[in-house]
Formats: sequence, structure tokens, C-alpha cells
Amino acid sequence: MVTRDEAKQRYPEAEVFSFGDTPELIAELTALVRSGAKRATCSAMADIEAGRQAPPRVGRRDIALAPDGTPALVIETLELRETTWEMMTEEMALAEGENETLAGWREGHKRYYTRQGIFDPDMKLIWERFEVVEDFGADG
Repeated sequence: MVTRDEAKQRYPEAEVFSFGDTPELIAELTALVRSGAKRATCSAMADIEAGRQAPPRVGRRDIALAPDGTPALVIETLELRETTWEMMTEEMALAEGENETLAGWREGHKRYYTRQGIFDPDMKLIWERFEVVEDFGADG
């Protein structure tokens, strides 16, 4: 098992984050990344502007945590696109691997951003395409 300190030594420029906001969602999304189904994600500009999240950057490698807080994966950002919740395209939504339709993506992301207290149909998002560069194993 790799510790956060060891992962940060390997990837000193990396941001550390979790896919999701609950242990169940983190586990589900991390599994989708591991399976290859999830190769994109999005960040709310409201989170970035409030300092809750670092802005994504093409070429940076970031450490995704498992539900228990241990390093699970390292991803590298390949592409960024600015959009809004309302203007999200089906192609971009389906690349996130969480839903089979754009309507499903909208429903799930509306619930997520409502839990965060930031949902607005015009909310600005940064869509990010990534690849996995290291998997620390299913146990973290």
C-alpha cells in the first residue's frame, strides 16, 4: 500500500482529490476509472473560485484517493473544455462513464451540485479528459 506521503514524493506537483463526496460515490467512481469506463470528469468553477479545489491543468498528474483516504490512482489531464451544466454535450457527459444518457448525467450532477449548495443550470464547469498513469491497487 502506498501512503499519501509516498505518492506525493513520486508526484510532487500533484493535487490530491477524491472522485465524489461520499465514501459510496468515491468507491463507485474510482471503480469506473479503474475499469476504463470513466475517462473524464468535471469541476465547478464555484469550487475553484472558493479555493475548495485547484483548477485542473493539462499535463499535470493528480492523486485520486480511495474512500479510506489512501492513494488509489494517479491521473494525467489530457484536455480541458469550459462549459456550463446546461450546455454539457452528450459526448462529454458520456465520457464521464457514469450514465448512459445526457439526461442521466444531468440528473446525477444536479443532485451532486445541489448537495454542495452550488447548483445553477448556468453554472460554469471545466470538463476534463484524463488517463490513468498509475493504479495503486484495488485496496488503495
